[in-house]
Amino acid sequence: MTTPRVFIIRHGETEWSLNGRHTGSSDIPLTANGEKRIKATGRALVGDDRLIIPSNLAHIYVSPRKRAQRTLELLNLGCKDPMPWSKKHPEEHEVVGDRTEAKVEITDAIQEWDYGDYEGVTSKEIQEKRKQAGQGEWDIWSHGCPGGE
Repeated sequence: MTTPRVFIIRHGETEWSLNGRHTGSSDIPLTANGEKRIKATGRALVGDDRLIIPSNLAHIYVSPRKRAQRTLELLNLGCKDPMPWSKKHPEEHEVVGDRTEAKVEITDAIQEWDYGDYEGVTSKEIQEKRKQAGQGEWDIWSHGCPGGE
């Protein structure tokens, strides 16, 4: 019996993550470099002799954001069933090594933070707005996001 583990994998690079813009509900796609790096991550981490052994996976949860779903596709976990958002059958994807029986579930429970009015805004811009409004330094954990979490 294998020891239970949880793997949390963040989506790959987007244009907004490159320039420091807070991204929550906006569905920003991965950059070409982001896709390339996720494929490399999959080759390094996924396989019968690697950290993530597909046949040992029991559950796969993914955010409703396309960037997260594309990241999951590019990791090449060898899912036997089509992805819930895809019409492509798994045999149309190259699978190296073992496959997983785990079902992929899209869930809001792991969707990205809701930045509300700060969506698409950099931390520096938020600090400037708060300063102009006579407010102190912004800390997401203490102050949250107006119109969001």
